[in-house]
Amino acid sequence: MKMNIYHKILEQNRQNVPFAIATIVKTEGSVPGKVGFKILVDHSGKTTGTVGGGALEKQVIQECLSRLKSGNSGLQEYKLQDKISANDKGPVPIIPMMCNGKVWIYYEINSKLTEIYIFGGGHIGQVLCYYLSKLNYKIILIDNRREFTDKEKNPFAHELIHADYINYVEEFTPSKDAFVVIVTHGHNFDLEILQTIYQRKLNLRYIGVIASRSKSGKLKKKLREKFGPKADFTKLYTPIGIDIGGDTESQIALSIAAEIQAIAFQKTVPHLRDKNI
Repeated sequence: MKMNIYHKILEQNRQNVPFAIATIVKTEGSVPGKVGFKILVDHSGKTTGTVGGGALEKQVIQECLSRLKSGNSGLQEYKLQDKISANDKGPVPIIPMMCNGKVWIYYEINSKLTEIYIFGGGHIGQVLCYYLSKLNYKIILIDNRREFTDKEKNPFAHELIHADYINYVEEFTPSKDAFVVIVTHGHNFDLEILQTIYQRKLNLRYIGVIASRSKSGKLKKKLREKFGPKADFTKLYTPIGIDIGGDTESQIALSIAAEIQAIAFQKTVPHLRDKNI
């Protein structure tokens, strides 16, 4: 059973779907489960593992589903008794079971991670993956060069995808709160990826493109020519990053990571795209 639940945890993490784990951390008296018993509940209510079955387990499953909606982890005590009197009204839920014991359950909520798609696994992409790996994101790195989707070269991405850029961007299905970073090894690749994103009208939270101010102006001009003068640049950040200074690969990657973090937390920062020169 233990191996099954741990395999399920790995599977849920790979699929980046939310799930809850409920673990018995303390017992008193007679209860159906033992300390360490745990159950995983996914967002649809499917379960792996057990906390002992019966009415307790039904209550735990419902609590997991409720906490998945709120996102709140925490400890909950339960009384297990078959008779309930007026004096039993209080903060501790009572579950109708003949055990007449107490059990404490810890609920751990694993929310879906925000996706960051990085097109380009070169020097800046590599360092950016390193910085982002310390934060709470799911990192998907795409490169059309096989050597840059090797785990030894890019060990900090959660997924490494070797694919033609346009073929991939024509098919991928990012979440509406996903971030896209375009730092490929060619201006034409950057433009084609960007145009395909606009062509598909993908609802993204952020589209960052590495570029000089001159190149940024040309990219926007081409987008207006292709999609009309009212092309929406609200989510487009180019030049990419925030104005913290520096022009090395690590400094640029740090400014991009900082911009992503600021947008994720709705903070006001000096975006390079807004800088007047």
